[in-house]
Amino acid sequence: MDTPDPESSTTIEERFFVNVKGAMDSLQLFLHTSKKLASNLGKPFNRDSKPVRIDEDEFFRLKLRLEAIRATLKRSDGLGLSDEFDRLWMRELRDLEYRAEDVVETIQFEVLRGTRFEEFKRELLESTGKRKREAYNLFPSVTSASVFLKIKKITDRFHEIARQRDALRLQEEDGNRLVKPSPITPMSSHSACQLVGRKDDMDKLIEWLKSDELSHGTYSVKTIVGMAGVGKTTLVQHVYHDHAIQSSFDLKIWVHMSQQYDVVEVMRKIVEGIGNTSPYLSELDSLHHTAIHHFRDKKFLLVLDDMWDEDPRHWSSLQVPLTYGAKGSKLVVTTRSMKVSQIMCAKRYHLRCLSDDSSWELCRNRACQGRKIELDCNMKAIGKRIVSRCKGLPLAAEAVGVSLSFSHEEKHWNRVLENLLLTEDDEVSKILPALKVSYDLLPLHLKRCFAYCSLFPKGYVFQKDVLVKLWMAQGFIDCNGSSSLEEVGGKYFYYLLDRCFFLHPPFHYPTEERYVMHDLYHELAEDVSGKEFNRNEDSKMPTLDEKVRHSSIVPPEHLLEEAIQLGSFGGQDLRSFLFVGEKKPEGVPFPMNISHDLFVLLDCLRVLDLSNTDIENLPCNLGNLIHLRYLSFENSRIRCLPESIGGLFNLQTLNLRECIYLDELPKGLKLLDNLRHLYLPLYRSHRILMPYGIGQMTSLQTLSVFVMGTETESCRIEELSNLVNLKGEMHVLGINNVTDPKFAEEANMQNKLKVEKLTLEWSVADSTSPDLNGELASEVLEKLKPYHKLEELIINGFCGTRLPSWLSDQVLLKLTTLDLKRCNKVEKLPSLGKLPSLKRLSVHSMVRLTRIGEEFCGHASSSSSMGWCHRAFPKLEALVFKNMDAWEEWGGVESADFPCLKYLSLYECNLLRKCPQFPDSVKVKRIPKLKEFAITKFQKTQIIILPGETSNNTPCNFLGDRDIIMLEAMQ
Repeated sequence: MDTPDPESSTTIEERFFVNVKGAMDSLQLFLHTSKKLASNLGKPFNRDSKPVRIDEDEFFRLKLRLEAIRATLKRSDGLGLSDEFDRLWMRELRDLEYRAEDVVETIQFEVLRGTRFEEFKRELLESTGKRKREAYNLFPSVTSASVFLKIKKITDRFHEIARQRDALRLQEEDGNRLVKPSPITPMSSHSACQLVGRKDDMDKLIEWLKSDELSHGTYSVKTIVGMAGVGKTTLVQHVYHDHAIQSSFDLKIWVHMSQQYDVVEVMRKIVEGIGNTSPYLSELDSLHHTAIHHFRDKKFLLVLDDMWDEDPRHWSSLQVPLTYGAKGSKLVVTTRSMKVSQIMCAKRYHLRCLSDDSSWELCRNRACQGRKIELDCNMKAIGKRIVSRCKGLPLAAEAVGVSLSFSHEEKHWNRVLENLLLTEDDEVSKILPALKVSYDLLPLHLKRCFAYCSLFPKGYVFQKDVLVKLWMAQGFIDCNGSSSLEEVGGKYFYYLLDRCFFLHPPFHYPTEERYVMHDLYHELAEDVSGKEFNRNEDSKMPTLDEKVRHSSIVPPEHLLEEAIQLGSFGGQDLRSFLFVGEKKPEGVPFPMNISHDLFVLLDCLRVLDLSNTDIENLPCNLGNLIHLRYLSFENSRIRCLPESIGGLFNLQTLNLRECIYLDELPKGLKLLDNLRHLYLPLYRSHRILMPYGIGQMTSLQTLSVFVMGTETESCRIEELSNLVNLKGEMHVLGINNVTDPKFAEEANMQNKLKVEKLTLEWSVADSTSPDLNGELASEVLEKLKPYHKLEELIINGFCGTRLPSWLSDQVLLKLTTLDLKRCNKVEKLPSLGKLPSLKRLSVHSMVRLTRIGEEFCGHASSSSSMGWCHRAFPKLEALVFKNMDAWEEWGGVESADFPCLKYLSLYECNLLRKCPQFPDSVKVKRIPKLKEFAITKFQKTQIIILPGETSNNTPCNFLGDRDIIMLEAMQ
């Protein structure tokens, strides 16, 4: 390790001490201001409680002082303190920051309790039944005494730390910046590092180097991308020294890239690598000229090892001299970042992990120190079990191989196997440093995001959007610009993904973004999370240390027989509590009981996730969790939520997916002004009573289900008008309860610019009733015209007589999927053939439709001015008709229609006797690209297959890629 520069150490010491003093001064001012504000806090909640009044200027100053504390601590975190005592001291200050934040939010809540909720309080007190009883627990009163107690705890700890401040002055050796690994230079021989299991990778890279491929004028670029420890540098080193490459290039230069990118320094290293001398040049132009002189008309191989920089401007400057090389020159870049490939417009070669056999060979070679030592069967079996823990990383395989080399006794190898993942001994600690390099270079907010993942077990499949919402709830996401918290959080995630902290799982999720974490990175997350995080993989509640801020329970894989008791288990300062039990295939939730005082004890929670449990009822004091941002009961047996939830004014996400027993939502839901994501169950969702007032929740971005009921207290469709931030998928149910088309027009569905998938649903039970006003339903649907960039639309249970004009007016230019279900009174399909982007169309249970003609393709309404639309369904790939009980004829198809059709399904179309009359000889029409023609209960139509394509007894749905020919049925 290099000796630290005394001057540099002094500078860091001074900066650290200034930051410390600033944090302490800000904290002292914070305590003074908070005491003044706390003295104004009010009385217990009752009918006559008055709004709390505080000095707004004082409160603003209070928040500024909290921000000052955060800023100074953030600066200190970046100094890379090496002394454990100093880092402990910083954790103490961080703890005080958390407590100060709680005080600010507590005071803010009390102000809002006394102003925003007065009207709602009276509304509940004037009602009857359980809602009136709940009114007294609606918003917990925060007394001056309770806040003073919080402040006293901060003050006492503050004075204790202040007394230690002089003793915390840094010594010369403290506060060094993080030690960077020594640059790796090309090997002089292969003995320095083994290459096992990489023959195919090496052959492909050599083949590319010897090729004439050009991607950047005279040279070509390839990036070798992979996670830390996978062997990128080792592979390129072996290729660099391969005999086949030695004579292929005039110049060979290897540059190890510094993690702190400096284009001048990089150019100096390139010039130095060419001439083997250190150039005394400091200007970029001079270095460029020197490099150009050496590169001109020379075929070069340049390796930039361990590239981190992602600034396109730096790449533009770097490639200036490269363009002067001879044709066939090559640039090879090793990196952990896929974004580097994008910036360089380079071909990417993703280096995969080793197979178990190759990992064992590598480990065995290290363990036997290159000697031919015969291992018995037991030793081999133990060694292979150890190697399986290395997950294909050469770095890990070599590290454990070295540890095994100390003794070839079975006892020692078993000990390594037992301890490998249970302790942080030398063997494991040799694996983590290489991974930790990536972590150390992360900014503070991303370090917190990564450490948070330690709450989940190894192999856990992360949903990106859920993880981002958890980060949001903890305040890890800095958002000062025009981007939303969700957008910035998504960028955080992809930043980590690009650096291999997350991986795509080997299995494919077609609809959701799901990811996994390599086991070694999971260990790293555990290593850096410290005492602030606790994961308990047992069914018993742990007793938590007072320093724990985030805790999770991961139950055993088998179903528990005894219920988990959620009661007092310490950790009153917890900010996260998650039950990480995956949904069982048999659907049986985990048994759990909640003590009545749980929400009183854990009043600092920001995240509460009790998904996949059998909880049915919640204590009324749920409203005590005034700091809560994320609340999930997904796939639980919850039946209703207490009215006190209306006091959770910080709540951002409420997840009630798959809560199939849920009967109603609390009236106080409308008070959650900061709620951004509301997920409701789709199954049996028609029976949920959604209260009036949803339209006040203008921060909503996700409203998975909007249900209109018949009750006077239920929500109305016009409430959708102000919900302009909705995005993603949305189901609007109970449209049969809309009594006037003007209410549907007031919903203003066209201002939902970010809704991509929309379901409009009437009560299916009522869709066939003769008493329903079909004309009213048609007018209502006409007024529900969506935004023109909608991508998917489902209309279900429509009880009107005609479908809307906006389906055939070329309004929905981006619509790719259309599903028309149970439109039982519709007798005619609109001109759907005009939809320019439609790829999938399904028509289901139109029991009154007897004929489909040229209007379906849009030919009847085509004109010369719309000539571009002469080809109906230009992008349609899948067409399904199902349960069309009265359908007899299908015509009006022209020769150029359906050019992209690949799948056609006619299911239970029992009366259909006339298919399209295709204008070919003998009324034959070949449907190009049609891969499958599925026919079920298709009794009156002949299907003729051309001779030579397949035998007549071959089932039509197994025709593979053969073309299908349809003829008009003979009567």
